[in-house]
Amino acid sequence: MKRKLLSLAMALIVVMGLNAQKVWNFGADATTFPLSTGVGMGPFPVIIDGLSITGISTNANMGAITAGAKTFTDANNVSYSFANRFQFNGAGYTGAAATDVTPSVNMPTQRYISFNVSGNSKIYFIGITGSSSSARKIFVTDGTTYVGGLNFPAASVANDGTIDYTGPAATLYIFCNQSCNLYYLSATNVLTTGIKSTLSDKGVTFNGTELVNNLGAELEVYNVVGKKITSSITTISTSNFPKGIYMARIKGHKEVLKFKL
Repeated sequence: MKRKLLSLAMALIVVMGLNAQKVWNFGADATTFPLSTGVGMGPFPVIIDGLSITGISTNANMGAITAGAKTFTDANNVSYSFANRFQFNGAGYTGAAATDVTPSVNMPTQRYISFNVSGNSKIYFIGITGSSSSARKIFVTDGTTYVGGLNFPAASVANDGTIDYTGPAATLYIFCNQSCNLYYLSATNVLTTGIKSTLSDKGVTFNGTELVNNLGAELEVYNVVGKKITSSITTISTSNFPKGIYMARIKGHKEVLKFKL
């Protein structure tokens, strides 16, 4: 039994793509992030290379990749050369101001990016304000708690910094107090999802509190280390599950629905 659980855990980790470090080089990786006008007006999220991008239905330019050449040398004397930039093109929450030193909400409501981590993570940014006349700040939260932030000074001076997340598996959210731009983003212990985010073709969806099992398939739920939590041929309530990342699958099938509580 232990050997079976270990094999399943390893298989799930392979499917999820557990990485020591994941890099999104917006400024230099034109193959993954070509010049664009943004992710449009939905449906959201738009997922690119494991990075989830969410905008608002009245503004199409969140996530635009535009020309903005910049060179940058970090504190370790590592030099970067960027041709482009990723633009947030606005704040991550209603009523935000460039003077906000912390966000008024920990769950962003507009213009944000997110990714899943298996636990502790170091998030590194290279970025710049969206306005040469105004300093801006970028925030990291786990949806319920403020993790940290990084200032982008006025006068279009690029800045870098590392924010440490300490905690269990979580979705980390990144957003700004007003328009700001990123050249480079990396994070450790990222779970990049090459798996399905839905099993709706098999009658299974997650509505935030339940795994709805419309077709009566034998549905199995596992935690992030591969331990089976429960199984059922009917809808499964997740209200008593501990917070964390889970995988659901139909018995005998490889496709996985990943969800976070």
